Amino acid sequence: MRLRISACGGVFAVDGQVVWDDYLDQRQYVLGTDSDEVLRWFIRWRDRDSVPERLRHRVDVLLANDVLIAEGSQRDAQEQAVLHAWGRWGPVARAYHYSTRTTRVTRFLSSDEQARDFADRLALHEPPEPASTFRDTKRVALPTAEEAQWQHRDLLDVLYLRRSHRAFGAGPVPLTSLGALLQVSAGTVRVEERSGTVFKTAPSGGGRHPTELYPVVRDVAGLPPGIYHYDSRTHELALLGGLVGDAELVAACGDQQWVTGAGLVVFYTSVFGRNMWKHDSPRTYRVLQLDAGHMNQNLSLLATALGLRTTFTAAIRDELVEELIGCDPATELAIGCAVIGT
Repeated sequence: MRLRISACGGVFAVDGQVVWDDYLDQRQYVLGTDSDEVLRWFIRWRDRDSVPERLRHRVDVLLANDVLIAEGSQRDAQEQAVLHAWGRWGPVARAYHYSTRTTRVTRFLSSDEQARDFADRLALHEPPEPASTFRDTKRVALPTAEEAQWQHRDLLDVLYLRRSHRAFGAGPVPLTSLGALLQVSAGTVRVEERSGTVFKTAPSGGGRHPTELYPVVRDVAGLPPGIYHYDSRTHELALLGGLVGDAELVAACGDQQWVTGAGLVVFYTSVFGRNMWKHDSPRTYRVLQLDAGHMNQNLSLLATALGLRTTFTAAIRDELVEELIGCDPATELAIGCAVIGT
């Protein structure tokens, strides 16, 4: 019988122990001190009896726990199917997907249990701030949505008119349009102060709204070019930095030259601690992406209604975006950006 190390698992250090994580079956196994020698030997297909006698018991234990797999076994076939389907994306993507995949035995809390759990959390820890605020900087009050010139108001018309644009006109984006875009897509409608639950026009998992918006202004009428943060509670822009040159912006946006023709680029980030405070499951990471998507769809429809052109791109260099807007990737994740122009 030939064996090799599973291709659908990984090793972590947890509480002073070396743990094998089998993400296909969502099981963890503590590796013994003699496991390293065995795993290194079976990095490729080898006969079970090719190891010294003293290691064969460990081989059998690792095989029973799917750390090692047998050639031609059901587990081998399962792994081959996964590797064939996911191969081009590498091990990280499939590991996260299968690690957070729910199964027929996954237990979900009832409504009553959720309410008790939420009450217990509130009793132990205050919820995180529902929005980021930069106080010690110049702030610009924005026009409200009522002041904007809306070209389309029928929802069905706007849905069918929406397109992704990568070419823009020469005119500046009206400040009233920018105010309407940010207020209606990302502005806070209401906050429940005790629970920190936030209400906006877009849905958000658990009412946490982790998404923050950072407009990089290049050509907006009446607004100096620069890097801003949108304060969703006060409907103001906080100035964080000066003019961003073409080369710097293009590099941050994955070498997409067409972004330089836009009036502004709005970078989306996610302050995931807001969600983590309420939800322990790592599956919640998926929700961060969904939240940004919901918000950007609203922004895209609003841009269409205002006669603007926009598209969203996730092809960004996270590290450069982090440096540009000054966010800490340990607590705030770069998601993508909306590119907006006339």
